[in-house]
Amino acid sequence: MSAPQLLSKIKIRAALLSLLIAGSILFMLRGEPEIRPSAGENGPKIILLEVINKHFTVGKTVPSVFLRVFSDGTAECHTEKFWEEADVTKTKTLDAEELEKLRAAINEPNLSGIKKRYELMRFVIDSWMEWDITIQHPRGTQRIEVVSFSPDAARERNQPYPDALVKLGCSILKTRNDVYGGARTYSKADCPDFPSLH
Repeated sequence: MSAPQLLSKIKIRAALLSLLIAGSILFMLRGEPEIRPSAGENGPKIILLEVINKHFTVGKTVPSVFLRVFSDGTAECHTEKFWEEADVTKTKTLDAEELEKLRAAINEPNLSGIKKRYELMRFVIDSWMEWDITIQHPRGTQRIEVVSFSPDAARERNQPYPDALVKLGCSILKTRNDVYGGARTYSKADCPDFPSLH
């Protein structure tokens, strides 16, 4: 192999290696993608809010989609599962006011500064619920875990939830109730600004 051919091969390999490195760096810097786009009539719908409810019982974890809200205002809820219930899905298009109130809770400025996990605030024997909340903000994805959402119990233990988390949690419960119906009620102490939950 002549010197010019060898030099040409080295240049090609160096160029390919440079492209591979540049691509890897861009991939790592891109941040988290929007969560699960879904094709709609006017292009992809973005999931603004997703709450997966996990029921922990007798060594078993039973997940279910508690609430999913899309950018077009569609809200979707599935059966809240405790064992192996059939999965019933209900959807509703939130009106402009409902969607705006939910967006206000999601975009609450103080929400971005809260902890990533809130532990159990009351004694349980063998069963509890945990929310895995995923929020799509313009600046990226935020994930929060809340074990057995209970603002009142958190206050009683002198570990109150941040106001932004209370507003978000109560908004989740209200939207779930409006879409799916038949949900549990919560005390006025938990969600005082949401009378439909009492």
